[in-house]
Amino acid sequence: MKFKKILAAALAACTLLLCGCENLVDHLIPDTTGDDSAFVPVDIEEGYVYFKDFDGNEIMLDGAPSSVASLSPVATEIIVGIGAGRFISVIDSESAKIEGAPISAETVPYYFGDFETMKRKAPEIVFYSSGTIDLVQMSQLQKEGMKLVRIPERGNITTAEANIRFISSLLFRDAAGERIISEMRGQMDRMKIAAELAGVRKTVYIENLAQFSACGSNSIVSELCAIAGADNIFTDIGAGRSVSAALISERDPEIVIILTMSPDTFDKNSFRKREGVDQVYASRTKSIYALDYTTATRPTQNIVKALTEIGRIMKIVK
Repeated sequence: MKFKKILAAALAACTLLLCGCENLVDHLIPDTTGDDSAFVPVDIEEGYVYFKDFDGNEIMLDGAPSSVASLSPVATEIIVGIGAGRFISVIDSESAKIEGAPISAETVPYYFGDFETMKRKAPEIVFYSSGTIDLVQMSQLQKEGMKLVRIPERGNITTAEANIRFISSLLFRDAAGERIISEMRGQMDRMKIAAELAGVRKTVYIENLAQFSACGSNSIVSELCAIAGADNIFTDIGAGRSVSAALISERDPEIVIILTMSPDTFDKNSFRKREGVDQVYASRTKSIYALDYTTATRPTQNIVKALTEIGRIMKIVK
């Protein structure tokens, strides 16, 4: 432990000498605990900073990249959030819809299929998520000298913080990333206090996009509900597992939250019309609510928007 502290201090000093940044990195020792929150630069040598991504691949940079491609809405939200949107030269069609996305970036299909645009723009780093590019496309991009970085598109609150910390560190904007994480934690702490002051905890059934597909405990939305005073009735299952009307009735949730892509137009009574759930407490009291799927599941700083909505559902936020 003493050796690690000495090594960390020495590497931090090297960082300041190399680039004059006071907060380029916070942790310089590779994480070996399995905690996703510590994916940060792992070494500094001869003017280069070495990173390891979520898959253990090494990334070597000699400074902040001047151009990146974001083929992942998760990455795009974070890049825009830390004020680095102007560095995105290529963007996928879903990311282009995100508020603050750079209009100067060239748009490619969400499921990548425009190699010529990528070759012409030649971004130094390509952020992607599972399914947005295939192995052949990855090989093509790597042959052109581009560094490919996979960003997890699902997970929990820890995943969101890890994504922010990793992307902001990779773009040499650590301070912005840490500020966002601090603001997230502050909002969560305030919501937790509000829930404690309210003094009432309720049970909730959280449904994914498909009918009777329950969200388990290791999910962002379940963790946000717990912060706001609502306990998930299916903490004993994995995310996206199918459940029956009979099981929901047996556990009798006081609140039902339906994740949807269109919360403003969702028919909240559609749940009550399903066979077998008419006697569920939430159905009898009409305590059924729609929640935006994207903000409730995408591991970025915008999960606090879903937290605010859950706070309103719990009537602890106006």
